[in-house]
This record gives sequence, C-alpha cells and structure tokens, in this order.
Amino acid sequence: MLLAFQKMRGVHPGARASIDLERHLPPPGGRLWTARRKAAVVLAIRNGTLRLGEAYDRYMLSEEELSGWEAAFDQDGVAGLQVKRLVR
Repeated sequence: MLLAFQKMRGVHPGARASIDLERHLPPPGGRLWTARRKAAVVLAIRNGTLRLGEAYDRYMLSEEELSGWEAAFDQDGVAGLQVKRLVR
C-alpha cells in the first residue's frame, strides 16, 4: 500500500524516506474527489493516520462509498479510483 503511494508521488520504490500521509490528506469539506485524494484517504486509514470514523465525518463519506474506494484501490491501485464516466 505504501509502495502504491510512493509510486503515485514519484518516490523511488527502494527509497526508505517516510511519507507524512497527514500532509497529503485533502482538507475537510466538499471538494472534487480526484484519484490521488481518494488514495490518500484510503492509505491514511490503513496506516492508522486517520481513523475510519474520522474519515466518515471529516469528508462526509458513507460506508459504501469508502468501501468502494478501498475495493477499487485494491484491484487497480490509484488508476482504479479514477472516474471512468459520469452516470446520468
């Protein structure tokens, strides 16, 4: 998981530099959700930087939405979090 974030940020996979995931989290409130912002939230939850309940409240997310992000990230990494097309 951290490797995916390192690749996303352009960090060499062999690098041992620690990444401050808190710094990469989007601010609270309504914002356009990019794949990178979604990945930052998923990874921050998984490494303990952000608690699950905090993520729901801070970003006004439903359990279904966040679990969908996690499933997409697990399957295809950051690319899986990109919007493929808008549904009308």
